[in-house]
Amino acid sequence: MEKSISTKILVIGLLFLFLGASVFTTTSAQNNQTGSSGTLSRGGSIVWSENFDSYVAGTLLGGQGGWFPWDNAPSADANVTNVQSLSPANSAEIMGTSDMVHEWTDINYGNCTFSAWTYVPADFVGQNYLILLSLYGGSASKWDLQIYFDAETLMLKDYDSINETPYVIGEWSEIRVEIDFVNDWQNVYYNDVLWLSKSWTQGTSGGGYLEFAAIDLWANGATAVYWDDMSIWATEGPAEEPELEIGTITGPIGVKTTIKNIGNAPATNVSWEITLDGGTILLGKTKTDTIASLAVDGSAEIKIPFVLGIGKTVITVTATCDEGPTASKDQNATVLLFFVLIK
Repeated sequence: MEKSISTKILVIGLLFLFLGASVFTTTSAQNNQTGSSGTLSRGGSIVWSENFDSYVAGTLLGGQGGWFPWDNAPSADANVTNVQSLSPANSAEIMGTSDMVHEWTDINYGNCTFSAWTYVPADFVGQNYLILLSLYGGSASKWDLQIYFDAETLMLKDYDSINETPYVIGEWSEIRVEIDFVNDWQNVYYNDVLWLSKSWTQGTSGGGYLEFAAIDLWANGATAVYWDDMSIWATEGPAEEPELEIGTITGPIGVKTTIKNIGNAPATNVSWEITLDGGTILLGKTKTDTIASLAVDGSAEIKIPFVLGIGKTVITVTATCDEGPTASKDQNATVLLFFVLIK
């Protein structure tokens, strides 16, 4: 008896030791994800990056890597240059009439982080803009963030508030925007210093959407500012796949139930089976068939029309589809001649 108690104490002790180590390891791993650019969204996956290094220096940026001038106006194009770069050997030179756009789709779930490195020369003159949009469509666009380097004050400013922060001259610096689509919020950092927080959808133009659709690098007539090593990290949305659910199993004549697709994608070739296990079943012991497809939220009735037998039984319903998901359900019942009495 003492040996048995000692063994139980040892097992419990080892269990607590294991759980404690697991919690410590998990917490440490999470803490290690934070850093100079650490954000919740950096725990997602990178969905876009740009370093301009695959393009030829001296060429126009428009038409390369998804970039195009605002309204496709040739005068708004910009140059790929090797005059300055963070990662060798190129960057984008935004100056004069440059107004360059890049679009994305489906960045609208959870949270995301946009990061871009920028170089402002010592002889910079004017106001040069970084703009983030939830909709690009010319004059119908939705501007959610509009910040700019102001040479007169040497400040990085928010277009529609009094928020500003000093910017660095002659060195590469990071601008990072963390967007929270769940709470409709954005935090803007310059060299890891938080200097601006506000609504995403009401950011600049108002009436925006819970989506990050485009960036716009706009020179506004200013002299050159250089951009390099851009990236977007985003939380992955839920996978699109079907999910099968078996409804209530009923009698009393035969066996009936439903299969419903509660997932977010259609289910194809839904194979199902109803089986009675136990008792003496003379007719209607099992039936199989296939439903060609089930749309999202779609359902279909399945049944064994007639059962004849006697005794206690277990009704088992199973279903699977080409996409992989399966479902099953058991129900106790008693068969009394041609009646199926559900317990």
